[in-house]
Amino acid sequence: MSPFTLAPMPEASTQQAMDLQRAGRLDDAEAIYQQLLRDQPNHIDALHELGVLRMRQGRVPEAVELVQRSLRLAPRNAFAWNSLANMLLGRNPQAVEIAYSNATGIKPDFTEAWYNFGNFLRDQQRPQDALRCYERVLELKPGFKGAYENIARFATGRSPIAARAYQAWLEAEPDNPVARHMAAAHSSQPAPARANDAYIVDIFDRGADAFDAVLAKLEYAAPQLLVSELNQLLPQAERTLDILDAGCGTGLCGPLLRSRARQLVGIDLSPGMLAKARERQVYDQLHEAELVAFMRAHPASYDVVISADTLVYFGEIGEALQVAAEALKPDGVLAFTLEAEPAESAGRFRLHDSGRYSHDERYARECLAAARLEVLTFERGVLRKEGPADVTGHVILARKISR
Repeated sequence: MSPFTLAPMPEASTQQAMDLQRAGRLDDAEAIYQQLLRDQPNHIDALHELGVLRMRQGRVPEAVELVQRSLRLAPRNAFAWNSLANMLLGRNPQAVEIAYSNATGIKPDFTEAWYNFGNFLRDQQRPQDALRCYERVLELKPGFKGAYENIARFATGRSPIAARAYQAWLEAEPDNPVARHMAAAHSSQPAPARANDAYIVDIFDRGADAFDAVLAKLEYAAPQLLVSELNQLLPQAERTLDILDAGCGTGLCGPLLRSRARQLVGIDLSPGMLAKARERQVYDQLHEAELVAFMRAHPASYDVVISADTLVYFGEIGEALQVAAEALKPDGVLAFTLEAEPAESAGRFRLHDSGRYSHDERYARECLAAARLEVLTFERGVLRKEGPADVTGHVILARKISR
């Protein structure tokens, strides 16, 4: 055999090593690869797979060198080019693009490489190039769910393209809560009463690490708007109030409330967001819980319930306001924001292509009255930016009416 001949992968020892590697038994797999390379230093597949193993071990320079050695021996190995591109992500964009181009050029039916290439181009802010890759993925594998999701997310706005993309994603993955909610958001059918809990967990868990940075870019102001209004109503004495942050997210309200709180409790559906809130070390308690159920289980417990940018995931808000009133002590205050429907709107609420709801002022006031909550403040304010546009919302404070 020539020293530059591709070693066949079906060898029992090579396949055994790959199986061990997939099972997480890296030391055992490494021993086999090392033995293969002692016997055949130019064993192309052993070089490649040992490189992949080194990457899993976090030994990136060694991983890259091993795969590059393999490619010098067999430059038309599409799988090795895909591995090399994956290893270089975040390090050398030009080399990544070349590697994915080689992988897909050598093996045009390489679905995984096309998908990886699309994700890379998406992250490089090249949506049209990324879309072409995702469309190629679906040509090769019509049931590839991740491609539907990415195409749908690129098709912004309530457009026919977006509606078709989300519907196709839903058909490919009918139990996916994000596909279900966003297909509804891009449909002409009546909106669901609220976003599914699984949808909330999915989007916020995935976005938890970058959440605060993203909101800073959007000039997010809901916590400051609410706390500014609360500061005009709450007693000035420190640490006298029991406060519930309902839908606390990463805890942006927490530092603004801590000085007033005897007990500061945060609840959220997303474990990822709660982990970030915990890092602030300002909450006395943090609970992974659905807010309606939690408030119902804690009657007459809080002086203040604050909910910044959380009820935007509810269409029907009547039940949420009713249980919030029940969770308040006598004369307790509920502070929350909603996205505002235009004054001329005929509906009570509307589900937007963002996946969030906006609410008509008259409907919100009706729900407050039904919950026996007396309006103290009902003003409009800019909650954040969405692109270049302001997102206008209702900033609402209401007091529990003693019976």
